[in-house]
Amino acid sequence: MKNSELFIDAYNKIDAFLKREGNYDVNISFTHKLKNSKNGIIRKRKDELISYSELRNVIVHSPKIGESTIAEPSGETVKNIENICNSLLNPKKVIPLFQCQVMGAMKGDFINSILKEMKNKSFSQFPVFDENGYVTELITNNTICRWLATNIESEGTLVVENVKVETLLNEIEYNNNYKFVSRDCTVIDVYDLFTNTIEEKEHNLDAVFITQNGKKNEKLLGIICIEDIAHEIKAL
Repeated sequence: MKNSELFIDAYNKIDAFLKREGNYDVNISFTHKLKNSKNGIIRKRKDELISYSELRNVIVHSPKIGESTIAEPSGETVKNIENICNSLLNPKKVIPLFQCQVMGAMKGDFINSILKEMKNKSFSQFPVFDENGYVTELITNNTICRWLATNIESEGTLVVENVKVETLLNEIEYNNNYKFVSRDCTVIDVYDLFTNTIEEKEHNLDAVFITQNGKKNEKLLGIICIEDIAHEIKAL
């Protein structure tokens, strides 16, 4: 197939995706669908796709010279629009990408060992579990810093021996600042959870927990923080 044919094929698939997403009729323009899409990939690549719509119009509506179109897309252009198309039609799922054993603690546990684990494994947060192993809260680096600032003595000393996890709970800035998603959730859907929280509440979502069906009373399959998602979205 010629590059122009490959380009138009990918373009038409993206157009069909947008039509399904917004339940549009055939008279709605590609640009209108782009500007009104809530999909994170579309929003990220919107300007690029608007340029591709102009190239598509040249290919489709301009007369051919022999068997060739006036504008033949480069191989890089074809590769790029095909990558966008694939990201939309075959989006990455959170499992197995973010599958891991989630380290946590119970309210009655001492903080010494959990702090050492956070340092050794570069964790920035950990869930607090109830007696059934389900998440009841989330302790972050920010929580720990707030607790330290509250408990440091005037001469600059601090005693952390025999301090339990429950003592940190009063220093949580935003309670229950996390969400649950199912193992079939896409990376872009999680990205939307983070961005929507920022837009609606004007602060970051601390974490997203993954369970089988996205319910809090299920075994944890993984955890996602905003840095994890930023890395994946940058690669799209």
